[in-house]
Amino acid sequence: MKKVIASKIALICLTLVIITFVPNKVVNAQDPVLSLEIEVSDLLRNSQLIGLTNLGLDSEGRGPVVVSGFMQNLTNEVLNDLFIEVRVNAGKIGEILNVKSRPGFPFSLDPMQSVYITNNTLSSDEFPGIEERVKFDGGLTNLGDEFIESLDGSTTLPADTYSIEVIIFQVTNENGRVDLASVQEEIGGSVPLAEARDIFLRTPGDVIDANVEITNPFPQFNWDEEQGIKYRLLVVKGSASDSPETLLQSARSSAPIAEGGSFLQYENLDVKVTGGSFQFPSSGAQPLEPGQIYYWQISTEIQSGVNVEERTSEIWSFKLAEPSQAEAPVIITEETKEVLKRLVGNATFEQLASSGFTLQSFEINGVTYSGNQAAIILAEILRKIEDGDIVLSGGN
Repeated sequence: MKKVIASKIALICLTLVIITFVPNKVVNAQDPVLSLEIEVSDLLRNSQLIGLTNLGLDSEGRGPVVVSGFMQNLTNEVLNDLFIEVRVNAGKIGEILNVKSRPGFPFSLDPMQSVYITNNTLSSDEFPGIEERVKFDGGLTNLGDEFIESLDGSTTLPADTYSIEVIIFQVTNENGRVDLASVQEEIGGSVPLAEARDIFLRTPGDVIDANVEITNPFPQFNWDEEQGIKYRLLVVKGSASDSPETLLQSARSSAPIAEGGSFLQYENLDVKVTGGSFQFPSSGAQPLEPGQIYYWQISTEIQSGVNVEERTSEIWSFKLAEPSQAEAPVIITEETKEVLKRLVGNATFEQLASSGFTLQSFEINGVTYSGNQAAIILAEILRKIEDGDIVLSGGN
């Protein structure tokens, strides 16, 4: 029984942890007799994920203080027959937990007495400053049991709007139950908790051993992004003696270049990016070598409770093809003609066309494009001009 009660109290602590900010709210239409406040630590307030295994709730009262509460008797009389109730709701499910102090185990507050409680003190049957022992009944509702089952071993709460209400009430023979004070708040309303989603890679290459070749020595890396999250992009050269996992883990264990780190012998790129794409630069990286196989991976760090969780994508590979003897010229389509006219002007383009020109390559910000890649980039430039993302001046 003791373990069952302890687990219920731990669940109360967990649900209290869900609150990001709870102002003092006294629920009493007349003269308030008791005030109630709850506050969580800055670590949890800034969390992007709420973890179930790193909140210190299984430490038998010796874990970090992640939530604290304060209640005070506002009168000059003793408040007797006091009880506490906790209700928790998940927006997509309903009430998942209801716990209240057990009948026959009330507590009291002396005149103007204040009591400070943390998640650690709630792990026992005693409140500091209160003589009476406080025991609890209740726990997960039927919906709550289904909710826990649906987690299926997950270590984080799913994204949702979670609300919690803490009530201090009094029970007397004359009036029955009377709620004296309560606080209620939610997390995940305007900015929901992040979900522990996988990071999906898009280009270049494919999974390990897919044998994908690319021709551009300055490839564009693309992956599915979550808004506001910073990612770390690593590119390493393949090795006959080390696995891709080992190479990338070693690179990730050293600091990024922008944070004072240096490239390992086999490391070509190590950058932090906000967004879902990054083009291999002409400087600030070790150039890709024709004929070599490369592996790349995306990782990110998420604040989860008192810890930081690292999430990584799968590993993709590509091979930079050997250059051909002569690069094929860019095929001049109607779309290519249109973008060239926009860029150099009609008169210049007609002069070039009359001389029978060919377009071998062009350079943008130090990156040279040729062949099919050049045609793709020109089509993208035309689209951006037509959408107004690129504004040309000078009469072109």
